[in-house]
Amino acid sequence: MHGRPEAAPILDLHPTHCPYCALQCGMHLRQTASRKWSVESRDFPTNKGGLCQKGWTAAELLDHPERLLTPLVRDTRSDALRPTDWDEALDRIAGAIRRTQESYGRDAVGVFGGGGLTNEKAYQLGKFARVALRTSQIDYNGRFCMSSAAAASIKAFGVDRGMPFPLADIPNAETILLMGSNAAETMPPVMQYFQAQKSRGGALIVVDPRLTPTAAAATLHLQITP
Repeated sequence: MHGRPEAAPILDLHPTHCPYCALQCGMHLRQTASRKWSVESRDFPTNKGGLCQKGWTAAELLDHPERLLTPLVRDTRSDALRPTDWDEALDRIAGAIRRTQESYGRDAVGVFGGGGLTNEKAYQLGKFARVALRTSQIDYNGRFCMSSAAAASIKAFGVDRGMPFPLADIPNAETILLMGSNAAETMPPVMQYFQAQKSRGGALIVVDPRLTPTAAAATLHLQITP
């Protein structure tokens, strides 16, 4: 008789954080002898073990069959991509940057970052642009998203979009007003704090023309006209 195959032994357990939004939920990454990764719950003050779909599936990127594991280059524009090593790839990049700046000036090369960078990586990217490349052309995706929202919030309310208080204060609030926010879909783990606030008799007011899951969970939904 053949019994069930034994489960691959767990080699390591890594406490880490979900990389996808500013909530930075805590989670564990597990790796087995088969080198597969999986996400497991982690008792962390922010999310208290909960994760959204993005967090639970974060490890799938590590083993995705289409994940790039080596640089790909074209010898000519019409050629197919071929794998190469980092030495050739970086030499090509450095050569292209050098030729462009020699022909059109240092500011002809720009650097574009992203809101998903850690503070340390963002600092290094800025230093690389201004010190190594000596270009003033540096930007990031927040210019088209988060920065405009932050500027509007500062002008309207005197504060950025971030909360000036810890999440733990939410359950103790008598009344909370959410305007255009759909936390139930953008930051699902934070909804447990609003649910705790409602269970203690607090009022959750959502102002949104849409009937979102957050609006459905509110004690009062003000469905204004856009």
